[in-house]
Amino acid sequence: MSDDSGLDEMLDGFWPYRKTTESFRKVPAEPVERALILREIAEMAHKEDAQGDTGTVSGSLYCGDHDHYGFLGEVFNLFSHANVLQRDMYPSATKFEAEIIAMTSDLLHGTGVGVVTSGGSESLITALYSYREHARETRGVTRPNVVMPQTAHVALDKGAHWMGIEVRHAPLTEAYVADVDAMAALIDDQTIALVGSAANYAHGLIDPIEEIAALAKSHGIGMHVDGCLGGWLLPWVEKLGYAVPLWDFRVPGVTSISADTHKYGYALKGSSVLLYRSKDLRKNQYFTYPDWPGGLYLSPGLAGSRSGGIIASTYAAILATGESGYLAAADGIMKTATTITEGIRTQVPELEVIGDPTFLVAFKSVGDLDIYLVNDSLKDQGWRMNALQLPPALHFCITRPNTQDGTAERFIEALKLAVTYAQDKQGEPAKSGAMYGFGGTPQGNATLEVVMAGVLDAMHEVAPDSPAA
Repeated sequence: MSDDSGLDEMLDGFWPYRKTTESFRKVPAEPVERALILREIAEMAHKEDAQGDTGTVSGSLYCGDHDHYGFLGEVFNLFSHANVLQRDMYPSATKFEAEIIAMTSDLLHGTGVGVVTSGGSESLITALYSYREHARETRGVTRPNVVMPQTAHVALDKGAHWMGIEVRHAPLTEAYVADVDAMAALIDDQTIALVGSAANYAHGLIDPIEEIAALAKSHGIGMHVDGCLGGWLLPWVEKLGYAVPLWDFRVPGVTSISADTHKYGYALKGSSVLLYRSKDLRKNQYFTYPDWPGGLYLSPGLAGSRSGGIIASTYAAILATGESGYLAAADGIMKTATTITEGIRTQVPELEVIGDPTFLVAFKSVGDLDIYLVNDSLKDQGWRMNALQLPPALHFCITRPNTQDGTAERFIEALKLAVTYAQDKQGEPAKSGAMYGFGGTPQGNATLEVVMAGVLDAMHEVAPDSPAA
């Protein structure tokens, strides 16, 4: 293979439509036919949905029901053009938003105080902002820090980076959950809040929320529970009789919770709910400005204009699913997750399940088996897992598409083949693990940051021409 053909193949992998569709670098002189636009976009959508519909993808697609998506699309269409910032024109947004908050709060035993955001990252960053402002106003904190386990979602690190908040990462216990004693040692008079996850993204484990909340309360600071992933699933899992430790507002000391409706709430991307125990804490995220020539300005959070389509379709998703629908979905998810967990533990001795998972199963290798070689084989067999690092591992986040009959059993068989492949290829570099494990040192991190910045640049650029063109 020539250098040009190798580069061409790499470009095709990142921009797969560059040879089959026209790339626009400026506005076309004449309108493109709507039928042509729709046909081209539909082809992309069907092609990209194909793997997810088979039930072989970890996470990503939480519902998988295209009739449900179609219904939500109809609702979205009715309000897609509406700007909910203008409540005098679209007062329905107040009904939708308030009832989404109320239903989520009821699910998590809250007080009904919250906001709707564009997703988990905004919910986490907004909570962090509220705690920073609250600590500044009530305690005079000028050098804010937040204490959280290493597995807390990285969106918190992003928000802290933007807002000048020091992040203090606590190590994990041998069970891969937050080490509360280690967190206690990191608290000082500038700490604005503690964080725990229910469940964390990497390993699907629930931190000892009751202990963290008690620690926060003893220091007179807030405690945020990141329930973005599990917030709309764990309550139903508990109702089904599975053992779920307390993690929501039933725990004294928990002062805010984030829960993504666009995950196990089965709403469209992107919507999330950020709940507070009190209005006093919520008001810190509000922005009001009375002296602007454009009039009185008030905004509940980061966003200004927002499409009413997302809020309306999120409201519709919750009503259309109902308690019975959520319980049925949770039942299938937990049965699938349990089958996979037990299958790994009893049939694949070369792998070890991390901790005591619920709906997300993370696993690492035993001994020197390269888990990324295992991932290479799973990819070749049509399975898309999430690759982890520190330690090297994979996880399978179970969603509704994965609950299809026989999927769990087929995955265990694929895993066995993947382990055999990894044993046969031991010592060879894994295609899916080239960058994992490269960080952790100043030099390695610096190199990775350059590469990752390049990837982000590429995501915002039009597909290049072929090298030989």
